[in-house]
Amino acid sequence: MANLGDLTAVQVIDRLGLEYLDGEGIWIKLIWRSNAGNAIYAMLTRDDYSALHRLMEDELWTHVAGSSIDMLLLHPGGRSETTRIGPGLDDSVCALVPAGSWQGSSTGGDWALVTCALAPPFSGLELADGSTDLTPWQHSAARISELIRG
Repeated sequence: MANLGDLTAVQVIDRLGLEYLDGEGIWIKLIWRSNAGNAIYAMLTRDDYSALHRLMEDELWTHVAGSSIDMLLLHPGGRSETTRIGPGLDDSVCALVPAGSWQGSSTGGDWALVTCALAPPFSGLELADGSTDLTPWQHSAARISELIRG
């Protein structure tokens, strides 16, 4: 019996019924939603990335299968951090993105699948673009430029 990790990106997308989310640039599927929170599958591929965005909810990313994900977090007040979520011994299995923090991610592998759980439930996202004021995080300018569309 094959594991998800043995499949190609296209096979995982088909098997889980993922749909492409324009703007952010990931493949998603809603798993669960209630008044308390929600969860989705989210898949990043080598050819795309999760564009820099922020939510007004806390979000927990948990690695499910595939390659590692490199995540940039830009916290209010100018603090930034990078984390790697994945299957490796030096990777984190999960990462918490606090409400109001900017986040963007990419994978160097063929694909990576995570679940993202939010509380309270998703209410919308703000995508960063060339006009977004990110001056408090100038020390991360190179990585930020890799995670902004347009």
